[in-house]
Amino acid sequence: MSGEAHNRGPERTRRNFLKTTTALAGAALVGLPGAAEADKRHPKRGGTLRFGTREDTVGLDTHRNIIYFVSTPLTGITGGLVDFDDKMEAKPGVAESWDASADLKTWTFKLRRGAEYHNAQTIDAESVKWNIERIKDPKTSHAFTRSVLADVERVTVDDKHTVQFHLKEPHAALDINLIYYPVNLMAPGAVDTVDTHPVNCGPFKFKSWRRHDVTEMVRFENFWETDAEGNSLPYLDALIGRPKKEDRVRLTGLRTGELDLIDNVAYADAPAFKKEQSKTYDTWPVAQVGTAMMYFNLKNGLLSEKDNPDALLLRQAIAHAIDKEGIHQAVFNGIGEISKGFYSSASPWHSKDIEGTPKFDPDKAKALRKKAKGGDEKFTIIANDTFPYMQQSGELVHAMLKDAGFNAVLEILPGPVMLEKQNKGDYNIDSTANSYRLDPDGWFARNILSTAPETRRRNGYKNEKADQIILAARKERDRAKRRQMYADVETLVNRDLPILYTHFVPLMMASNRARVKNYDVSFTGPWNYTGAGMRRTWIEG
Repeated sequence: MSGEAHNRGPERTRRNFLKTTTALAGAALVGLPGAAEADKRHPKRGGTLRFGTREDTVGLDTHRNIIYFVSTPLTGITGGLVDFDDKMEAKPGVAESWDASADLKTWTFKLRRGAEYHNAQTIDAESVKWNIERIKDPKTSHAFTRSVLADVERVTVDDKHTVQFHLKEPHAALDINLIYYPVNLMAPGAVDTVDTHPVNCGPFKFKSWRRHDVTEMVRFENFWETDAEGNSLPYLDALIGRPKKEDRVRLTGLRTGELDLIDNVAYADAPAFKKEQSKTYDTWPVAQVGTAMMYFNLKNGLLSEKDNPDALLLRQAIAHAIDKEGIHQAVFNGIGEISKGFYSSASPWHSKDIEGTPKFDPDKAKALRKKAKGGDEKFTIIANDTFPYMQQSGELVHAMLKDAGFNAVLEILPGPVMLEKQNKGDYNIDSTANSYRLDPDGWFARNILSTAPETRRRNGYKNEKADQIILAARKERDRAKRRQMYADVETLVNRDLPILYTHFVPLMMASNRARVKNYDVSFTGPWNYTGAGMRRTWIEG
């Protein structure tokens, strides 16, 4: 279990490449022979790409805040020990190779020589150790980021370029869980300015930020990655993020030339836009940026066995009242897939061996509701106002439950209020979603395992059999066996209904064809990854 060795890195000089690209540009201007052919061999370096996104970070500390790798502009400054490719497989990042001990309790990472933080500080083993210890500290990190390192007992430094992770329990997927989302590395020497000027190690350096307005980044000249010919990446001079929550506002920005690339076209607009605007704009389908679901609060209230002996019966009644096909058509405009598990058919972790959730059956929903204790009592559905599909799914489910006779109320709330209600258990159903996880352990061990902090915080689900399988899967090296183990957990989840999977969340990115060149996107939407995305994009004109 090791990364590929990449020998080219920031230790090689950039001067020859800069001279080459300058000469090529001059040749193109004067029309010298061979310039066009040279341009084919060497992509144009430079330009500023303006990127319209659905969201923005709430702060600049990349350990304390979630820097979502699809729709947060600040993603461009982040990097980590492990990177990934378009198939979401683990690839070398700051670590050029790694391996695990036979018992999967000690992982050794070899750092690439010459890799730097944005302030020219060397990325060595001591700085990696400092980062991991900072993330593990509840005072300086976000719970989501911290949860990835829950089994890391300590980190030791063997030499300047070798760092070891010592785990409490065996873990077959530690490497993929150490990608820059969420375990990104920042320069220890710049920690005092982390809330005003973060210094990380990604392909772009931080320049400025005004929340919900603009994020400005410039190329990091000493980024470790190169293209096949040894040219330094990224090609772009700068990247400007323009967070615009409303889908139509982003699309207007693209059409008017304010933006070059947007992270999503509204589901209602996507089919017509792709058909009618294909000569002007490129579109980039994303099969599964995440998975939408209804989270049931099992900590307290009507849907909790703690307070209601018929809680499972009520959850089953709710599941029978929800028409997933209706959500597929009304919310997602027929785009993407209905889900019965966490992974779509586009994912290598998809399994057909999952027992489905209760089928849509309004009559059965009504019968079970009348039979169950508390079936006539009032309960609350909450939905985050950040993403339209969460709100729209909540509205549709609310209408479906009302049709089945449930006394349900809906509250559309901003993120901070949602977080407070989740922490207090002040809700019954949460119309929500979770981002794609590169390895199933990233989902099941953080959101289904009963001892996981997020499980305890969000819904309090506990199934001893599910816990056993999740923990056993961490010790299993064979991928096919792990896939089946997680499918078995999904079946238990669909029986117990701590959550109800509803739909895989698709996206359709769009770009100005005349300006944006060589862009590509993975099937889950990240744009900062090995060998492609924004790292290999350039601007024409």
